[in-house]
Amino acid sequence: MPESYSRVTAVPLSPGQTIPRGDGTADVFGRLWAQFKKTWGEVARRISFWTVVGAAACLSTVYYFGFAESLYESQTILSIQNKSSSSAGSALGGFLGTSVTAGQVEQLYDYIISPDMLKVLDRKYHLRNLYASRERNPFWRLWWPSSDDAFLRFYQNMVDVQPDTTDSLITVTVEDYDARRAQGMAQTILAQSQKFMNDQAAVMQKQTMKFAQDELGNAVRAVQAAKVPYEQQVAEIRLSAAQSALASAAGAANAQQLFVLPVSSPPLPTNTTRPERILDIAGITLLTALAYAVGFLMWANVREHN
Repeated sequence: MPESYSRVTAVPLSPGQTIPRGDGTADVFGRLWAQFKKTWGEVARRISFWTVVGAAACLSTVYYFGFAESLYESQTILSIQNKSSSSAGSALGGFLGTSVTAGQVEQLYDYIISPDMLKVLDRKYHLRNLYASRERNPFWRLWWPSSDDAFLRFYQNMVDVQPDTTDSLITVTVEDYDARRAQGMAQTILAQSQKFMNDQAAVMQKQTMKFAQDELGNAVRAVQAAKVPYEQQVAEIRLSAAQSALASAAGAANAQQLFVLPVSSPPLPTNTTRPERILDIAGITLLTALAYAVGFLMWANVREHN
């Protein structure tokens, strides 16, 4: 093969001519950002204030009148008292007693919003199937009914519990799609709260009495085992103290009896409370208008500085 065919012929560049380089990643993103700002500016010029506010009003109207379900509300107020405060000179004194500790109020509050209370309500009212039904609002529905955590969170959104540790009161507000079920759930929560506090008081009484009885038994055995007069004297003093402690423990156990008294029984709601459609639509429209005004001022400030 001739030598001329195996050589590469170099073509010289003309003066001022350079070899073009490929565009880098930064150049690509720069052009995309410039195009985005240009497109956004054109869209912003075409979208007026009334367009945005009108769209927000229309969308919220469609949601509240097409999807949002009406909820009934039943409320009960629970007063937690022990035997000493509830046996005051008048019936009103039982409601105004302050001998219950804040920890006991918090304990009942935790129970009302706990999975244990939810299990009782679910067995009676089938809440899991109710909250996950396809008839429910697709934007407010239990989408993962198999998840106990999701079920508990949904229940806690439907039942509002407000503890007042100062006056030993708990306000329970139940929301439901049916008026009678809302009232029934509030009544069940009241009954279960009473049972829970009675069980807790029984455990406290049993533990208090058991300690005193064990101490008395030890003192009796010490008297029986005493051989010399000095040991008998010490054992008898211990026995006398144990007997006094048992009497005191009986009084303390009696005072540990707790009661959950309904200050107001849950009523049967006749009108829905949520959503307040007209007010909610007006609020969304107003917030959209304020957000548009703030965004417009910020965008104008940015363009002015650029």
